[in-house]
Amino acid sequence: MKKIIALLLVSIKICAQPNLTLAKKDGGVLHVYSGMAISAGVGAKIYSITKRPMLAATIGFLSGSLIGVGKEAIYDKLLKKGVSDKSDAFKTIWGSAIGGLCLRIGIDVKQKNDIEKQNYQDLNNVTPESVLKNGNSFQNME
Repeated sequence: MKKIIALLLVSIKICAQPNLTLAKKDGGVLHVYSGMAISAGVGAKIYSITKRPMLAATIGFLSGSLIGVGKEAIYDKLLKKGVSDKSDAFKTIWGSAIGGLCLRIGIDVKQKNDIEKQNYQDLNNVTPESVLKNGNSFQNME
């Protein structure tokens, strides 16, 4: 009986629904996440087209920043559909910077892994003939 009462008391404190009021209380977090998502998404697409990591990260950052500033200036201020706030624009720019940096780190890690994989495959393709052809002998390796 004590266990049932304890479980009932605990279940009263547990909310079955997630806290949906977080977005209303702290919209800045949404601006940071939006900047990160836009920056990383656009940058990844640019990288898939150009294979240039710095260009992809830069264009991703600029696109996220411009979209964030444009949203605050046009949608909120000119069209009066929301509350224009400079700190929201800066939070979106910050998120874009984080997204661009994460994208660049991800690309660099992928490139490093690809190089290591290629080097490993090259080592597996070594034959005695290719070693002798390059002027090396197995006796010199001891």
